[in-house]
Amino acid sequence: MGTSIRWVIRRVKGRVACFFEWDDRITARSVIHITAAEVGFGTTQRRPTPPGQNFFYHLGAASVWVSNISPRKNEFRGSPGSVAFYLHVDWDSPLDVAVTITVEDALPIEIQGY
Repeated sequence: MGTSIRWVIRRVKGRVACFFEWDDRITARSVIHITAAEVGFGTTQRRPTPPGQNFFYHLGAASVWVSNISPRKNEFRGSPGSVAFYLHVDWDSPLDVAVTITVEDALPIEIQGY
């Protein structure tokens, strides 16, 4: 299992470097999944139970994706964990995008290739 958080980023166009701090949930070895999609505002919920979400996903013609997901934390300095990534929106005008960041509870069972 993992824990997720949603972050709405307004008026995105092209490639944008993003940086999200999340307390001690993220370490340099964390397994992180990030999804992104165009959103419109207004709700489609009948009863907005916590957490409330005042937007809906829109499957538009724009290509929206995430690349270069990089978890980080300097465990020697006691800094909060964070993740850096690129958000891409291939469209002529800026779009509003919702990003869902999911951090897995377990670390990788093995690290190879170095």
